[in-house]
Amino acid sequence: MKILLFAPEYRPNLSNMIRTAEFYGFKKIYIYDRNGLMNPPSNKVSRADMNHMARVWTAGAIEHIEIIVVDDVGSFITEHQGRSIATLVSEDACSIYHFEFKKNDLIIMGPEKEGLPDDLITISSDQLFIPNRGKTDCLNVSVSLGIVINEAIRQLYS
Repeated sequence: MKILLFAPEYRPNLSNMIRTAEFYGFKKIYIYDRNGLMNPPSNKVSRADMNHMARVWTAGAIEHIEIIVVDDVGSFITEHQGRSIATLVSEDACSIYHFEFKKNDLIIMGPEKEGLPDDLITISSDQLFIPNRGKTDCLNVSVSLGIVINEAIRQLYS
C-alpha cells in the first residue's frame, strides 16, 4: 500500500501525516508538493530550524520514512500498479466501512481547503469518504489519514 499526499497546505499537518504513516509501518510516503512545504528556506539558520521542527513535529518519524516528492502526479497515479483511491468529503463516494482495501492500493489525500481536483478524482479508480455522525462535515486531513490507514491495516492484517 502507498500513500500520496496531494498538495498539503500546512507543515504541521504534513508532519502529522508523515508521523502517522511511519507509525503504521510505511517505509515511504509520496508527496506532490505544489505548496513548497518540502523546500528548505534559503538561509542556513532557517534550514536548521525547519529540520529541527520536522523532527519535533514528527516525533522523530521523519528519520525512519523516505519522503518522495512526485512532480507529475497524473502519471504517478495512472502508472501505479493497483487501485488509486481518492479520499473525498462526499457521500457520493463509498463509505470507508464498506470499502475493501487491497495491499497494492494507493491512498490519495487532498488538501484541506480545496480537496482533490476533479481531474485526479476522474483518473482514480475508487473514491471513499469517512461518514460523520455530527454536524461538522469534515475532519482535519491528518486525522482523516489516520482513520483511513487504520481501517486499511485492520482489514489487511487482522
